[in-house]
Amino acid sequence: MKKMDVIFRQVFFKNLKSKTWLWIVIGPLVLATVFGGVFWLMNQTNQTSKIGVVTSSPALTSTLKASSDDDQRYISYSSTAAAKRAMADEDLDGVLTISTQPTTHASLIERTDGNGINQTQLQSVLAQAHTKEVAAQLKLSTTQLQSLFATPQLATTSVSVDKGKLVSRSAKTQKSGAMVGFILGMLIYTFVISYASMMAQEIGTEKGSRIEESILTAITPQAQFFGKLLGILALMAVQMAIYGVVTLAGGLSKNPLSSLMTNIDLSGISLNMLIFSLAFFFVGTLTYTVLAALTGSLVANQEQIGQATTPIVMLGMLGYFGALIVAGGTSPILNIASYIPFLSTMMMPVRLGAGQVTAVAGWSALGINLVFLILFTWLTVKFYQTNVLSYSDGGMLKAFKRSWQLQRAARKPKPVKS
Repeated sequence: MKKMDVIFRQVFFKNLKSKTWLWIVIGPLVLATVFGGVFWLMNQTNQTSKIGVVTSSPALTSTLKASSDDDQRYISYSSTAAAKRAMADEDLDGVLTISTQPTTHASLIERTDGNGINQTQLQSVLAQAHTKEVAAQLKLSTTQLQSLFATPQLATTSVSVDKGKLVSRSAKTQKSGAMVGFILGMLIYTFVISYASMMAQEIGTEKGSRIEESILTAITPQAQFFGKLLGILALMAVQMAIYGVVTLAGGLSKNPLSSLMTNIDLSGISLNMLIFSLAFFFVGTLTYTVLAALTGSLVANQEQIGQATTPIVMLGMLGYFGALIVAGGTSPILNIASYIPFLSTMMMPVRLGAGQVTAVAGWSALGINLVFLILFTWLTVKFYQTNVLSYSDGGMLKAFKRSWQLQRAARKPKPVKS
């Protein structure tokens, strides 16, 4: 245990002081701050558009004024000249002139340096105003007009199947759950690329510099493997703690990032969903890190470290894009993929959050991943102690084949000498 603790401290403190780890921590925070700043800036610059209305029809004027909201406001003017003067003084963003003879016709003058005018909304308001104008000419009552244009109401209820029963789910819960799953998938992918590469770099650098022989004279390969693994996990824990503090501080203070957080509705997220997401995050990142230890032990020199991280990046991209696709709908292939280790760590939380699967299915997938992690770690340790002192110039695939042959040879019973 003491020797493993030495490896743990060496990996943890060396990377904790490195500029690479510092950027791994700061990079996502900078990105989140930029998104929060852009969102805050958009809210600050998104002011109400003011449109001057010139028409001889009191009904049109009344309808347009009643349609004013926070995005667009309609102000009545007695003449086009008066409205243009107001626009020249930058009191208006546009002038809308409506004539009703011989037919209703509207023209819009828009200021290029003013607030943007939503012309789709404007056309919809004009259509409503014109309908009321025609109804008044035809002497239709308000009740008759409402009956003529009444639209049947469509009520939609989202349900999921749980133990043969239909369980209703609100749209807010479904959306927020899918969002948490998507964020989790993005976090797993980010951590996988960062820490799995770090793990492969640690092992590949030691092998490439030929110092493994000296290290393994004082420590077993198993102790070295688990010492490095624990060091990487400790760095992950520190980063998550930093993110937790930043998130809490961002939620309590007023800043561009908090303005982005307040617009995210998390009220529909259950405690079980959070526990499930954190469990998948831990198992998923640990599985990819063990894979990085396996691929890192196959390299013969530092130039091959890039090859060691390629399988990790490819698997991570498959899981991440699978999570993006499954958020919009599922299929038999995606259903199966959401139970496969390396892929389900990103896909299954999205499916559970979107209500595509029950909690039983989600925990079953987590159990499959956990069993796979235990077996995969045991197998990786076996290969690691063979690979860590084996050097092959034929590439990683040839090194893996040689390692497999050595493992098979080691399992064969030795003949008894007579």
